[in-house]
Amino acid sequence: MSDQWNKANWLKKVKEQPAELSISDHRIRRRIQLLNLHLFDLQLLRWVRPFLLRLSDEIADATTEFVFDLFKFQSTLLPRSLSTTIRDKNVEITQMFLSGVLDQRFIRSSREQALLCFRYQLDLSNQIALSHGFINCIIEAINRQVNCREQALIISKALEKIVNLNLQLIMENYQQLKDNNDQKKEEAIRFKAYHDPLTGLPNQLVAEEVIEAMIDQRKDHSFSVFKINIDRLKMINEMYGRTIGNKLLIMLSGRINAALEPLAAELYRISSDEFMILFKNRLSRSELIDAAELLTHTSELPFIVDGKEIYATYSIGISRFPQDGANSVQLFGCADAALREAKKDTKESYFFYNTMLHQQLMKKICIEDELQKALYKQQFVLYYQPQVDAGSGALVGVEALLRWEHPSHGILPPSGFIAVAEETGIIREIGWWVLNEACRQMKKWQETGALNVPISVNLSFNQFRDETVVKQVAHALKMSGLAPNRLNLEITESMMAEDLERSVRILNEIRALGVGVSLDDFGTGYSSLSYLKNLPINQLKIDRSFVIDIVRNHRDQAIVAAIVTLAKQLWVDVIVEGIETEEQLRAIEACRCRAIQGYYYSQPLAESDFTEKYLA
Repeated sequence: MSDQWNKANWLKKVKEQPAELSISDHRIRRRIQLLNLHLFDLQLLRWVRPFLLRLSDEIADATTEFVFDLFKFQSTLLPRSLSTTIRDKNVEITQMFLSGVLDQRFIRSSREQALLCFRYQLDLSNQIALSHGFINCIIEAINRQVNCREQALIISKALEKIVNLNLQLIMENYQQLKDNNDQKKEEAIRFKAYHDPLTGLPNQLVAEEVIEAMIDQRKDHSFSVFKINIDRLKMINEMYGRTIGNKLLIMLSGRINAALEPLAAELYRISSDEFMILFKNRLSRSELIDAAELLTHTSELPFIVDGKEIYATYSIGISRFPQDGANSVQLFGCADAALREAKKDTKESYFFYNTMLHQQLMKKICIEDELQKALYKQQFVLYYQPQVDAGSGALVGVEALLRWEHPSHGILPPSGFIAVAEETGIIREIGWWVLNEACRQMKKWQETGALNVPISVNLSFNQFRDETVVKQVAHALKMSGLAPNRLNLEITESMMAEDLERSVRILNEIRALGVGVSLDDFGTGYSSLSYLKNLPINQLKIDRSFVIDIVRNHRDQAIVAAIVTLAKQLWVDVIVEGIETEEQLRAIEACRCRAIQGYYYSQPLAESDFTEKYLA
């Protein structure tokens, strides 16, 4: 075009250009007003369209290259295979800006561009940069085609208005996409926090909130809690694998939910093998029994999982509000106590919390409280039982046994408190005290020169599962100065069953310290012989159950003799516990076992009594 131009004629030609502004959305129309965008601006862009079409390929290439450069600046490398797609999109956008039409297609295109920015994580500042780069590419082309400076400036301003409108819509849609995504993430996090990831059921946190809300809103309203344990789930996982076990749980939860449909009840998964049902309506004891039996009937048919028939039965503990508890914690505790009774009962698979259980629970709570005080007030003491050679009666070892010097009840054996200590976890602290005290006492005896045998200390399940167990043993030896070969740690087979690989690793680390390991209660487990060869132990302790009737029972004699022979082949020592009579002693000697322990020789003795009897 020539620099000589008639502005009036040119404006007349511009106003003859077909244009359309047909957006009904009042929010967008308000934006158009604020940008001072008029139909005339659309006509200007429509007028320049034929001139820019000559450079359409050049404009498309320039805008496409700018997009790739921007992504590269963001450390995001787009595959060059996308260049054709992006180029076509830029051509489409350019033609839309120059079409003289502002309608629903413009809004839709802005949404698509926002989605592209969101997909490739181009934030608002990058969207502005992308928009400005796009404007610059087209304005450069306008300046080259429209030689009149004033004309080019007027057209460029019109272009800026429509590109700015496009940018505003992109940014608005982008923010909506981001907000929706953030909301979905928040909902997903909340769902994960309050739901079981496997079954999708609400978890114990939800159950506690619902129960507390029901209590607050309707203090006089009765409701019931069922705590359900899936029997033998651990065995099923070991037999078939955890994948099948998980599928079983999903199917099982579906079957329980189907059974609950006629009832005002909600199902929750509260642990790996436990579910909880909240019955919101007031139900009589007989109605609760009907519900419990309905649930147990759902386990009569097998579950078909990956072609395998698997039977899964339930045990149910039942507690009721308000008679069994005033809050969710108490109701859960009561249902849990009832569940333990249900698992003991061979006749029924369900059990109601009752007064007797309440008394037992209160006793357990009392013992738990007293155990904390006992540890703090140093009320625990060690008794020592000798281990002797059956032939000569010479001392070959000592076992340290825990006692509680209760201020009211006198000396208490472990049977009166160990179960509570294990359940509450305080057994770890007690157990580490036992280990340190036994090492200290044995070192003290050895310093007198009168005793040079190992001392045996029992490790609890909680201690053995503690990741610091090896460090605790090393610390006890270091603090006491006791030689490692003068310490024997007694473990049971059941302690290792949950994770044999880890157990072997821990035992190897203990043996590397020079400490002995004795397998206690040997012969009472299910798989002792199958993995005995892999265990780094130096002693087997034959359980007292084989000794009780060994005089008359030839099978017990045969088993003990076989264990002794096996142990000798594995270079493992054997000791038998529970010897109470001379006849039992003779029978054990006939089985060629020399090391024994039991009341026949001595009951566990206090430190002073042991010193007087064996070291004086």
